Amino acid sequence: MTTILYRTVNERERYYSIQLLPNLWGETMVIQSFGSSKNVKATGTIQEVYTNEAEAHCKVDVLIASKRLKGYHTSPTLKGNESC
Repeated sequence: MTTILYRTVNERERYYSIQLLPNLWGETMVIQSFGSSKNVKATGTIQEVYTNEAEAHCKVDVLIASKRLKGYHTSPTLKGNESC
C-alpha cells in the first residue's frame, strides 16, 4: 500500500509518501519518504519495522491524519490550464 500526499509551501510543491510493505522475516515495514516534487531523489527517508501488522496500519493512519492537519492532500496542485 502506498499513499502519496502533496502540499504547496512558498510556491514549492512538497510530497510525503507512506508505504506499507512486508519484509522477508514476516514483519511489516512503514517507509516514509519526503521531499520536493522537483527533485528526483527524496530529501529524507524513515523506515520503521513492526512485528504486528495491525500496529503498522495504525501508524500509517496516524501519519496520514497528522499530515492532513499540516495541509497535505492526495492530489498535486494543477497550475494554469492543465487538466487531467
